[in-house]
Amino acid sequence: MNEKEYIESIPMWAKKKNSLSEVRKNIEILGIKLPKVIHVAGTNGKGSVCAYLSNILIKNHIKVGTFISPHLIEVNERILLDMTPISDRELESISKYVREKLGNSDTSPTYFEYIFYIATVFFSKTNPDYVILETGMGGRLDVTNVFEDTLSIITSIGMDHMQFLGNSIKEIAYEKAGIIKHNSTVIFDDSNEEANEIIREFAKAKAAKIIPLSDFDYESLKFTYVKYKKKAAALAILGAGQLLNTIDNIDEALTKTVWHGRMEEIEKDIIIDGAHNEPAIIEFTENAMKLAKVNNKKIKLLISVVKDKEVEKIFDIITSKLEVKKYYLTAMNSYRSNSTDELYNSLNILLEKNKRQSKISCYNSSIEAFNEAKKEKADDEILFCVGSLYLMGEILEGNR
Repeated sequence: MNEKEYIESIPMWAKKKNSLSEVRKNIEILGIKLPKVIHVAGTNGKGSVCAYLSNILIKNHIKVGTFISPHLIEVNERILLDMTPISDRELESISKYVREKLGNSDTSPTYFEYIFYIATVFFSKTNPDYVILETGMGGRLDVTNVFEDTLSIITSIGMDHMQFLGNSIKEIAYEKAGIIKHNSTVIFDDSNEEANEIIREFAKAKAAKIIPLSDFDYESLKFTYVKYKKKAAALAILGAGQLLNTIDNIDEALTKTVWHGRMEEIEKDIIIDGAHNEPAIIEFTENAMKLAKVNNKKIKLLISVVKDKEVEKIFDIITSKLEVKKYYLTAMNSYRSNSTDELYNSLNILLEKNKRQSKISCYNSSIEAFNEAKKEKADDEILFCVGSLYLMGEILEGNR
């Protein structure tokens, strides 16, 4: 078994998650020392903020390490130096080092935690000027929350991962706000009143300086029509403003940022978007409607939703807002995949509820579904693929 196979064999979840004190012990064992850290949490848009901020810093001659999740095709995508993925050779070498050093540890790391150790050892070796860490889930108890951050950024907050983070916006915001450190600076999306209140309370208790997104006119950004990309870019610009005395080449950095699987046109009139929870699906439908109307085109939709997401809510939003000519429902190559029977039954109920009529086809393979949808797509149609970043990864890999 090579190191990549070993990494993929590590359980995603553990019966007992390691505490932050246990993670800190492992950090010490591994000899990890990071430079200035920017920590990014939130429900949606974390990866986009990391990508925009990384590229702005790079364009200003700053060396930057970035840790993000999930990956779409290969695990290397999670660990970036100046936005270039870690090489197989470095990944292999550091994975062996981590295994050797933590071999006698009482606490086995989960999949995410193990990759986090590889990333932080890599950044310790390569010594970037800044390291940007995206939380895996939540923030307060996330394994990434073990460093004294230079800057915290909190993106939009919505209902997701409720089984772990709580059943209200306030509870979820509390977990995300847990990344704010004493006497630090926090930049945050203040568009949700309940989340805004919690973040401000947390920042006050930590004596942290606050910079709300509403301080920035993000609608004036011209590099994209997608609202959530504008908001992510604005948070990144505000972040760069705290790190640099002057910022150059912002437009170039934003325009040249490619963040795969986020309203990405992979072929003419074929767009993939990893929206997978209620707030992200609402944004997706708005963008899809806008694009279809501007181009005077009908909508076709390839979709899959993992088991732990609210399938009925997702289909209710889509069927109430979009007129879809045909749905392509597919299973994914993941233990979290929903069966197409489950998807079909849910979709039918919501189509009837929202008085829509659409054709539906079901597939056991996302590549088969994509190839069929692509073959059937007419010139007056746009094909959107949505519902899961796992699905986006499978489509990108199959379409290489």
